[in-house]
Amino acid sequence: MGELAQAFRTRRGAKLVDVRAEVVFRVMFFVAILLWPIGRAIYPAAGIGGAWLFPLGTVIGWLGLLLRWWSFVSLGKYFTVTVRTSEDQLVVERGPYRVLRHPSYTGLLLIFSGGGLIADNWVSAAGADAVLLVALIYRLRIEERALEEALGSRYRQFAEDRARLVPFVW
Repeated sequence: MGELAQAFRTRRGAKLVDVRAEVVFRVMFFVAILLWPIGRAIYPAAGIGGAWLFPLGTVIGWLGLLLRWWSFVSLGKYFTVTVRTSEDQLVVERGPYRVLRHPSYTGLLLIFSGGGLIADNWVSAAGADAVLLVALIYRLRIEERALEEALGSRYRQFAEDRARLVPFVW
């Protein structure tokens, strides 16, 4: 609900980067969510099995949610749910941004991975994670381009020292 409310708030001087990109991201996001029950319905034999899946999925999902919230708090007034830049934009380097360029997206991947384990179906889990990952890569490329245009060398230096989504990997 907080993200939905945030979508309707705009900072003074903020500019929406690309409406089309936002629509594509949102559609893919909801398709990924729908893949959990669809995968279970179409491929019920693809169950992973094991009583440990639900608690493990819950822990991973909560860790993702906490990382996402920490990211929002660290960004402060610069957090938006749409890709926007503003005249007073800063490069935020505190909190999880010390390690990652897009920690809230990493959190979202953890939430979906946890949900996939809870769904107890590898088709659901893999399908939802794959669609979400494609959506996130699409969006973060647009976001990085916008930040580089708005912040120039400050953002390039920040990006040079950090992984995008997975520490020490990418």
